[in-house]
Amino acid sequence: MKVIAMARFHSLQISLRTRFTLGLGVVLLPFLLAAGMGLFYLLPQLVDPLEDIVREVTDEMEPVVHLQVDLLAATTPVDDYHINSDSDELKLFIQLSHQVDLAFKEAAPERFTLARERELIVSARNQWQEARQIGEALLRLRHPIGDPQAAREKKRFNTLVDLSVDLLEQAHDISHSTIDADHAKSHITRTRSIWVTFGAFTAALIISLFVSAALARSVLSGVDALRQGAGRLAAGELSHRVAVTHRDELGELATAFNAMAKKLEENQKALYELAIRDGLTGLYNHHTFYVLLADELARVQRFERPVSLLLLDIDHFKRVNDTHGHQAGDAVLRGLSELLNHQVRTIDRVCRYGGEEIAIILPETGLEGAAHVAERMRAGVEAQPFDVNDDAPLRITVSIGIASFPAHADGVEALVAAADAALYASKRNGRNRVSRYEPAPDQPVARE
Repeated sequence: MKVIAMARFHSLQISLRTRFTLGLGVVLLPFLLAAGMGLFYLLPQLVDPLEDIVREVTDEMEPVVHLQVDLLAATTPVDDYHINSDSDELKLFIQLSHQVDLAFKEAAPERFTLARERELIVSARNQWQEARQIGEALLRLRHPIGDPQAAREKKRFNTLVDLSVDLLEQAHDISHSTIDADHAKSHITRTRSIWVTFGAFTAALIISLFVSAALARSVLSGVDALRQGAGRLAAGELSHRVAVTHRDELGELATAFNAMAKKLEENQKALYELAIRDGLTGLYNHHTFYVLLADELARVQRFERPVSLLLLDIDHFKRVNDTHGHQAGDAVLRGLSELLNHQVRTIDRVCRYGGEEIAIILPETGLEGAAHVAERMRAGVEAQPFDVNDDAPLRITVSIGIASFPAHADGVEALVAAADAALYASKRNGRNRVSRYEPAPDQPVARE
């Protein structure tokens, strides 16, 4: 039966937090029952016979109790004055001091029969007189806040008041003990035993609750962080990391989680780069070129700004492959890509259009600016020797075609077609040159 019950319990969909709460409740239930029995049954039986004695002591010591309350109340204006510097606190202190003096007269030493009690009352009154002088001096300071000397004097003031209260408490204890020494001893011992037991139980209960709550929180906080982290990771937030706050198994799990998230993030970035980049040159690939160009045209249409497109082709590239080998051709493509990347601006986009053709998107650039950039590129390529692991560096030339939006086309395909036509014009006219797209005089802007 026990096995079946445990199996049914584990089959329930109960969270860790609920399990901790239920387990803590089961553990604390016997303590709560014992406390209830002690409070509502045993304690009244022990305390009831002492009510008359307590009432007699209370009546006798009532002036002393009031005096203690008045003493403690008199410290409030001094403490508040060191917070707000309100001048009204001095008036309040004088009023409260007068009440304390009257209370000392009410609890005159002559009321008490024992010399020790009288000594304690007199000593308490002396402590108060000294404290009163210090308090009035503090309340007459103009700027007590932040004054180290004032802070020391306030501490001394509070110490004297506490000492006076403590002396009165001693007098109270002596008066209580003289009522009936033998009877009081037995009952005080019994009462103290009850309170010590109750205090120990209360302390143990509070400590148990605190430790249990802290333990549950330390475990559940880590579990919640991992659960939330896993959810955010599943939602695609690969940059999310879990804070490692424990050096235990949960800390190891958090560290492993962060390492996994970092690896996933790196893999995603690598896959993204593989998806948008050309493997040989590192330039944006053909597909990404069209995405970038479409985005740029959408942006410039919104803000009515120009954009130009360069199509660049290596002259006689087949001859390079046939003469020096395809590895040399790959080296030329890589070197050319690196050279072009160094010549463009940060906002420009260099893409491998296909084969030995390279497309360059020039945002915020009209036809004249694009022609200047293209000529600089052409001259730079012509002057650049390319190392192809041969006896001598290889030199190449390029032909470039230019088309601008919206001057030559109204869309992506039309702009690419215009730049391609300009490129072939450069090829037809002898290569190693830059050509602008030149529609026929009666030809409108190329449309898609």
